[in-house]
Amino acid sequence: MQRLSRPIALKIAAVLSIIVALYAIPAYDIPGLMAGPGGSQAPYWLIVGSFISDILALVAAYGAWRGRRWGSVLLVGVMVYWTLQAILGLLFAETSFDTAFSSGMLVHHLVVFALCFWPARPAPQAA
Repeated sequence: MQRLSRPIALKIAAVLSIIVALYAIPAYDIPGLMAGPGGSQAPYWLIVGSFISDILALVAAYGAWRGRRWGSVLLVGVMVYWTLQAILGLLFAETSFDTAFSSGMLVHHLVVFALCFWPARPAPQAA
């Protein structure tokens, strides 16, 4: 069985991050930003931070896809913020859907962390 290579791991991390960012921008960020500071139950700083982190995730995914170190470092930074959001979502969940969604996002972020830190394959040794 072939082991997953680092470039493929970074591409998988990039795709997973793009999926979440492209879902969150129209579903959560834009409506929250349009509602303004008083129009949402969530703190406004969290909505603004979420939008910024989603844009950064798209940039980081590009860098990770291309195998750039800055892309994986930026992706890890975004995952730290997203993980904090998921933990807050778990702590303050009002419905079972919120709990399930935050749990799924937490698993997603931990998988992306693991993929960003995936080790490179050792070079084959000459016989």
